[in-house]
Amino acid sequence: MNNNQFDLNDHPSSLNQKRLLLMRHAKTESPYTLKRDFDRILTKTGEADAERMGDWLKNQQLSIDQILSSSAERTRQTAQIVAAAIGIESTAIEFKDELYHATPDVFFDVIRAVSNTVNTLLIVSHNDGITHFANSLTDARIDYMQPGSVFIVQANCQDWSAFEQTTRIFMGYQQPG
Repeated sequence: MNNNQFDLNDHPSSLNQKRLLLMRHAKTESPYTLKRDFDRILTKTGEADAERMGDWLKNQQLSIDQILSSSAERTRQTAQIVAAAIGIESTAIEFKDELYHATPDVFFDVIRAVSNTVNTLLIVSHNDGITHFANSLTDARIDYMQPGSVFIVQANCQDWSAFEQTTRIFMGYQQPG
């Protein structure tokens, strides 16, 4: 499911809505290197894809307020490249160990703790957890979040603490390239 035709401005955020973007880290070096999985880095293609997706997000005018990222090196790189492309300060990025190979329950726990001053939140994490979490949010289904892809939902709530229990609307899925 690669939906390049949707217009995110059809569903503007308001005081009664929160928007969540889930992003899988961009393409990385082989898992068969001598590095620990946690320390793997983006390839040149991955860096370019992260920048391309950051440019796409900027063009969508989503006004991302905060980025939460796994503390693994490849997600750190992805989050930093996207932040630079969309023009937000690196201080808007928070690195969380618990997002490294997180389960859906962990994603919900992390989201519950987000400040309600944040209306649009981007989370950068890993497969398989991010795909399972995305599939738990709405009736929309994806088989596999591609490296660098973004899954977007909007929630009818004022507080992130209510995100898990509220109605969520699938807004779209975009992948680089």
